[in-house]
Amino acid sequence: MLDSATRTGFCGAVSVHRDGSTVLREGVGLANIELGVPNTPSMIFRIGSVSKQFTAVCILLLQDRCVLRTSDTVGEHLPDAPDHWKPLTIHQLLTHTSGLMHSWNHPNFAQHMAVEMSLDENLARFHDEPLVFEPGAKGKFQYTGVGYFLLARLVEVLSGHTFPDFLRSEVLGPLGLHDTGCDLPELVLRGRASGYEGGGSGPLSDGRGPGSSSLQPAPPIYMPILTGGGSMYSTVDDLQKWDEGTCGGALLSDEGLCALEMAHVHRTPHTRYGYGWQQPVGSQEGLRVLRHGGGLPGFTTHVLRMKVPERRGPSEVCVCICSNVHYGGVQKLADELAKAVQ
Repeated sequence: MLDSATRTGFCGAVSVHRDGSTVLREGVGLANIELGVPNTPSMIFRIGSVSKQFTAVCILLLQDRCVLRTSDTVGEHLPDAPDHWKPLTIHQLLTHTSGLMHSWNHPNFAQHMAVEMSLDENLARFHDEPLVFEPGAKGKFQYTGVGYFLLARLVEVLSGHTFPDFLRSEVLGPLGLHDTGCDLPELVLRGRASGYEGGGSGPLSDGRGPGSSSLQPAPPIYMPILTGGGSMYSTVDDLQKWDEGTCGGALLSDEGLCALEMAHVHRTPHTRYGYGWQQPVGSQEGLRVLRHGGGLPGFTTHVLRMKVPERRGPSEVCVCICSNVHYGGVQKLADELAKAVQ
């Protein structure tokens, strides 16, 4: 099932489950070209914006514990926030309807992505940036990492713990996601894949394989600047456990699970966005389709779930793909793999 993808340069790991059983679990190409280390399904990859659904679960977990409500405003919990941020609701932050700009659109964000700074210092870079539209305006949507950085800060203030610590103790630990977490500079992770940029077509079967000659190591990132929005690492195995744990109700109440999976606002005429998930309009044979991608220099991720709405338990079909080379066909590959096992 991966032949066409490997011919066009896919390099990484793939896992496909149907009704909780493994259909495909495979590594492709090299995790480290310089050392000739092959990818395996247990390899660790940076997952970029797939991190957002973990942040959403942290927020909903706090709502289940009556610590907050998604209707609360930023100003209720962060009195020192800029005045134009205070009326924004947590719901608007989760659904990208707050009017906050996207972090990568800031003129200094990409140029300084290796600069060490705290979450508060990172947020301060956006304090004087105007909103791109009125919060909650009908038909308006702006995908924004800044909103999720702000959500991570809310988790810290309301829980009394750093976001990585809260995530680890209250979400990852209970679900047994031992190869998932926030990527911190001091971490040495056994089995971490190296990220690469550039390259042509062809599989990376060895250090001299087609497409590998023009690849370069991805530029360094100080990953904590993406806390809440894209700072995490994981494996395809752990992402399958994530599906089983969240859909199975191991963490959230029925109300929380429903809120997580609900498509709240239109992103485009063909997709709607929920809390860390996007959902194509319409359904496939009674199944709700939930998906989200993630991209960082050197890494591409996509998670696709097809499940009966509100039913607890693992998704009927779950596809998890992690690549350590930028791969533009990852969503198409996920769709093809899901179709093959339906």
